[in-house]
Amino acid sequence: MTPSTSSASSSFSSFSSLSARVLAAGAVLAVALPLAGPASADEGTSGDWPAHTDGVTVFDKGEDGFECFRIPAIVRAPDGSLLAFAEARRGSESAGYCYDDGSIDLVMRRSTDGGWSWSHSQTILAGDPWGRDVGATRGNPVPIVLTQGEHAGRIVLLSTWNVEGSRAERRPFVQYSDDSGRTWSEAADLTDSVKPGFPEQGWYATGPQHGIELTHGPHRGRLVAGVNYLNTAQSDRSQGGLIHSDDGGVTWQAGASAPMPADADHFSEVAVAETADGGLYAIGRSRKGPKSVETREFSRAVARSTDGGETFEEKTFAYQSDLLTTPEVQGSVLSAVQPGRPATDTLVYAAPQHGTLRKNLGVFVSTDAGDSWARTDTLTLNRSGYSDMVMLDADSVGVLYETGLESGDARDRIVFQASDLR
Repeated sequence: MTPSTSSASSSFSSFSSLSARVLAAGAVLAVALPLAGPASADEGTSGDWPAHTDGVTVFDKGEDGFECFRIPAIVRAPDGSLLAFAEARRGSESAGYCYDDGSIDLVMRRSTDGGWSWSHSQTILAGDPWGRDVGATRGNPVPIVLTQGEHAGRIVLLSTWNVEGSRAERRPFVQYSDDSGRTWSEAADLTDSVKPGFPEQGWYATGPQHGIELTHGPHRGRLVAGVNYLNTAQSDRSQGGLIHSDDGGVTWQAGASAPMPADADHFSEVAVAETADGGLYAIGRSRKGPKSVETREFSRAVARSTDGGETFEEKTFAYQSDLLTTPEVQGSVLSAVQPGRPATDTLVYAAPQHGTLRKNLGVFVSTDAGDSWARTDTLTLNRSGYSDMVMLDADSVGVLYETGLESGDARDRIVFQASDLR
């Protein structure tokens, strides 16, 4: 596989100007990838669509017999390689393109050169958990890399299952790898421990994006992941929450939970990052009112935890008004902390920025633990959707994101691209 071409020569000059760096984790060579040229958040509305997607193609529609690939997640494995996870979706004659509830496997690809090239797909999870002859939706991958304790070096993977074509029963699962993702354990059902009060019925989603291992504070070593759910027997308001594990991902407990903002029309897909004091910043996608440029002010909602994810300080999620991003699409958050370095309150966020379209993926940085945000980069002027991120070194982040051309769909391709945070 070779890197895809960027839409402008300035992208390649940006690529040339960023030197390759040797990463602290595993001394892996991280090649800086093409960056998009300068852009504003509202560009791309009147004929300025690029002719090519940006970044390096990781998953492409039609590969390996799958109609499309969606819901990216990325981590750096203990051996230094990058692991990219995605949903591999089969086509359906009765459903639309890239159907959310179709026959879906979880797959993974590996890069040993910092994201410049990627391996063939490895199937991580597929089929019905109980071996029944029914289609299965295996989705919402949430990988977490452990660096501390008895299970240091393990990768834990959370995910969800439902019967193909039905959302009536959504169950969370967990599995793990102790060899940097080369082999995986069987997936264990977590329904009874993290869906208290509605062990079977009711919407439930892990992530999507990577989860975290706490590295500071009294809960150091705890694993935490974001979830969202809806139990219509109890409430018609979508809930955001955190689940956690204190035994290396073997068992999990439900923790903090809060409803969406009272005036929100939509809320889902919670991501979490750690701040310098060991606190947690949880952020979900939201929407207040119809999709528009104005709605971007109400496209993200936040809650915080100071007790390791057991409770939120707020009674409800509250809008993060300076993250001017596309309404009703997932975004990803990442702490900029580096292994062996002091804790930091610098957080990175990635999401599309257009007022009405999944388009113009931007990178935002906060230096005050998420109190305020500023855009630092626009990676593409093409269609763009879900994303996840991994730190490449102290000054750059790698973004794995969905994209597509003007003539296509934001779900056509998943690419990897670097962004300079300076």
